[in-house]
Amino acid sequence: MSLCSFHCGLKLLRQFVVRLTASDCRIFVVAVVVASIAGLAGCNRGPATAQVSGKVLYKDGSVPKGGARVVRFEPAVDTTAPLRQPAGGNIEQDGSFELFTRKPGDGVLCGKYAVTFTIWKAPRDPVSLIKEEYTQSATTPYHVTIDHDVDDLLFEIEPLN
Repeated sequence: MSLCSFHCGLKLLRQFVVRLTASDCRIFVVAVVVASIAGLAGCNRGPATAQVSGKVLYKDGSVPKGGARVVRFEPAVDTTAPLRQPAGGNIEQDGSFELFTRKPGDGVLCGKYAVTFTIWKAPRDPVSLIKEEYTQSATTPYHVTIDHDVDDLLFEIEPLN
């Protein structure tokens, strides 16, 4: 093999690599553009949410006792939330709660809510330990508008006498 044919072969190989590289660059650019568009579409993870937590106490300052204790945010008739989806959370032993919509940590859709409570004697004994007005969205005295994270809500309810 002569030096000239080696040089010609090397020149052809270089052109092939340059062509392949240029083609690969185009494929890469197209892939980056498609991934960017998909990424931007994925950035919109749905409606705005807020982390909401606080405490539920009886009006005398004591913590509601019972086997089932839940606070719920029911969408108000005139809610600004894009989806009418309730949120809820368990009331812990110290009266604290953290709300979620579908899974713990996902927060509450921003909007207006009626706040209701369930305090039962036991999970399988649905005897309410609080006044009826706190259990229905139409009669509850508590209404909130959520438009940002809130960690200091305080709801004072009354037990049955």
